[in-house]
Amino acid sequence: MNSALCTLFLFLASSIILFHAESAANDIVSDTCQKSAASSPNVNYDYCVKALGSDPKSRTADVQGLGLIALNLLESSVTSTGSDIQHLLKKKWDRYVQQCLSDCSDLYSDALETTKEAVGAYQKKRFSDVQNSVSAVCTDATTCESQFKEKKGVTSPLTKQNGDATQLSYIELAILAIVKGS
Repeated sequence: MNSALCTLFLFLASSIILFHAESAANDIVSDTCQKSAASSPNVNYDYCVKALGSDPKSRTADVQGLGLIALNLLESSVTSTGSDIQHLLKKKWDRYVQQCLSDCSDLYSDALETTKEAVGAYQKKRFSDVQNSVSAVCTDATTCESQFKEKKGVTSPLTKQNGDATQLSYIELAILAIVKGS
């Protein structure tokens, strides 16, 4: 009987510890996203929690680790969007949309290199360089999206992708401000 009670006690104790560990991980993501959204009206709290929480490493990360996670998510988003653009360029579009897509291809090619540089700078704690790079990536995504709107009746086929890159950039910039302030 004592053995069964000990086993039950150990099971309950380990369950409580795991629950608190996961809760603490959720708290760091939630707290960081809350601070980010409070410091920047451009950061969407729900998007932030979902994005950062999607990486299993966020469960054990501190705020600085979340900054690297956000950068990696941004790099992945930029890479994916560049690939999406290449697929879209193979389709038939009117001349204006084709030119916009071609411009976006150039912008995202630059953004990918800039994001890779930002990851390296982040790892070396050159946060001002990261801030400049991420701001440039955000501008590239915004420029890509806005050029489609310059002609009446044209709808961007990249609205979601540009929105993701922009939102991830805002999140990274907000986390950088937290990291630099601590």
